[in-house]
Amino acid sequence: MQYLLKQWKYFFCLILIYFCLVETVFAGKLRLRAREHFDTATVNYGNLIEKETTSGIGPTINFWWEEPYENSFGLAVGLMYIDFLHESESIGRGQRMELWKLGLEGKHDPFQGDGGLFFRWGISKNKLKTKGILGELKGNGRYFGIGWEFPFEILGLAFEIAQRQISLENNLSIVTSSPSIGIHFYKHL
Repeated sequence: MQYLLKQWKYFFCLILIYFCLVETVFAGKLRLRAREHFDTATVNYGNLIEKETTSGIGPTINFWWEEPYENSFGLAVGLMYIDFLHESESIGRGQRMELWKLGLEGKHDPFQGDGGLFFRWGISKNKLKTKGILGELKGNGRYFGIGWEFPFEILGLAFEIAQRQISLENNLSIVTSSPSIGIHFYKHL
């Protein structure tokens, strides 16, 4: 019964996303966007060892339908390098892990003017390459960000603060807090 309830919850969320964003999909154009994240990552190994916090960096590429300065919705692909180079190897991991993300993201500008406040949300499938005895771990993640975009003549410069929460196999989890910067060439791409 609990499995069925969980499936209905996901189905309901997908239907809600569909109805909320169908106008953007039909009115907008397909666009390619990129942003760079400067992450602080906290890795929780469950019962194995204590949490570790370190830095990470990586891009996110969006291929989505977009109405500039209004709504966007589509595919998100990202890679984050989690760097433990200044620390000794821990149980189960190497000194530089890779976190791959593939999912859906949406961006909403509540005031729908040229630039200003925006919200971004996302859900993703994730793969953590630990480069240690833990191997590759899979899991699910969610993302929420808030930011401000400054419009210029041919581009928008977006600054964002976000948090990503990822639950992985073997009771591992990762929480990232990240400022990011995006440059959007609205007239050309």
